[in-house]
Amino acid sequence: MARPRAADHAGSATPRRAGASPGLPRGPQALPRSEVAAHQRERLYAAMVKAVDERGFVATTISDLVEHAGVSRRTFYEHFENKEQCLLCTYDMLVETLTARLAEVDASAGQGIERLQATLKALFEATAQRPDAARLVCVELAAAGPPGVQRWAQDSERLARFIGAVFAEADGPGSIPEPVARAMVGALRKILYSLVRRKRSSRALRAELNKLLPDLMAWISSYYPSPAAVPARPQTRDHRKLPSGRAPGSLTLAPGWSSRGLPPGEHNLPRGFVSHNQRERIFDAIAKATAERGYPDLGLEDIAAGASISLQTFYQHFANKEEAFLATYEVGHAKAVAVVSRTLDLRLDWERNVKIGARALLEFLASEPAYAHLACVDVLIAYPHVARRIDEANHSYAELLDFRLDASAPSRMPSPVVGEAIVGGIFELLHDAILHDRTAHLPDLTEHVCYIALAPFIGAEAAWAAASRD
Repeated sequence: MARPRAADHAGSATPRRAGASPGLPRGPQALPRSEVAAHQRERLYAAMVKAVDERGFVATTISDLVEHAGVSRRTFYEHFENKEQCLLCTYDMLVETLTARLAEVDASAGQGIERLQATLKALFEATAQRPDAARLVCVELAAAGPPGVQRWAQDSERLARFIGAVFAEADGPGSIPEPVARAMVGALRKILYSLVRRKRSSRALRAELNKLLPDLMAWISSYYPSPAAVPARPQTRDHRKLPSGRAPGSLTLAPGWSSRGLPPGEHNLPRGFVSHNQRERIFDAIAKATAERGYPDLGLEDIAAGASISLQTFYQHFANKEEAFLATYEVGHAKAVAVVSRTLDLRLDWERNVKIGARALLEFLASEPAYAHLACVDVLIAYPHVARRIDEANHSYAELLDFRLDASAPSRMPSPVVGEAIVGGIFELLHDAILHDRTAHLPDLTEHVCYIALAPFIGAEAAWAAASRD
């Protein structure tokens, strides 16, 4: 427990451990009150970056922040309601600083690909200079809950519009469609996430980012100019009713049963069946309740009520909410992978397999909206180490690009970063659609997803021909 501290003129604590932000000088100050407050907020921003880099946001406490910043707890609450608001404000400050820096570079850059490359180079340099700040922006923001996810969505939209404008203003014909620009944002997010979450020195991070830049730019260039036939946005269609009941969040009642639980009274059901049935209902309750109220507000009582079990029964299966949530994600993910794998077993030509696999995944998620929300939105909010799991799990969808299928697969392989970029780009499209309540229309993305997956390997014209083929 922290020792009591005497407050100075600005409300800061006098004893500070080594490495804490320097406060204002002791004694009477001639600084205006507004300047004192601004200085305190700057120190709290720096404290948040430092604490999150050292411990992660979930483990960071307000005591950590006030100790790093050299302020009192009362001063903290004069500026922020809680640590989540402090995280969001720190993120806003970092993004504002980065945006101003990128704007300076953009003002002196050329056009088209050259302009975008200069901007990305400046972004990578800023990341290498402050990997601690990049960790907060790229890895930890979602831990602030739905407001953090919304912040990222808004900034992703801004960056996608910027990328679209860069290509629209470039010399020559053509542009790129909105889903492709958004996929580029997702690729950047995934690449930076993968690098920043593995702590490394600024020098090592700079070297790796500089090494990736040419390959990343080659990937981006493969989509420009996009064929004129590629729609700027997905076309909205009326879809057939898709079969559900294959993932958590979609279980249905058995005929004649009046509740989600087992029939009342004595029964001779095997113990293994009863246990399996209880777990299925727990998974289903977690997916539905999370979609309705969000992970942060999900309580064990909600899970028990939705699953028609007691809390004692819940604890027979799981130690806590997080463990049950992750198990729910894993079960649904295994079923999604199975759906895609079944399409690959058709062993059609490579391009058709990619499209059929993409359609199968999108239709699966569209038919299971509760699980889709959990897997593409809520898992990012849960805890950072749970969010890392989805980063790893998404690589399994690279089976869509299984080049060993037949002789029609491309013989020349792009660099390894291309696969990571494609996976990150497709996930960004899923995340954006589900976040904005367009889950039922995920199949409308099939052609664009197929185009994004194929263009780096066979060229934009051939990719769209394959993606648009019925």
